[in-house]
Amino acid sequence: MDENIPDDKITFERYFKLGVFGLAMIFLILSAFQLYISIERIIYTWFEHQYVPIVRSFVNLAVLVLSVYIIRLYFVNK
Repeated sequence: MDENIPDDKITFERYFKLGVFGLAMIFLILSAFQLYISIERIIYTWFEHQYVPIVRSFVNLAVLVLSVYIIRLYFVNK
């Protein structure tokens, strides 16, 4: 019975680490959305009304390329 105690402790530590990791990922996603919204507001503030769609398309293209690169780097190559 004493042999099971270290396994339970490791399991609880693993669950705790996974929970902290999940919380950090949620905060990361929320921060990314807030950053994206802030960039949209900056575009509307800094650029003339007629150039806003062009700048937004370049920003969206950059986000798309970066996302595909990260997905390919971390998920496809493994």
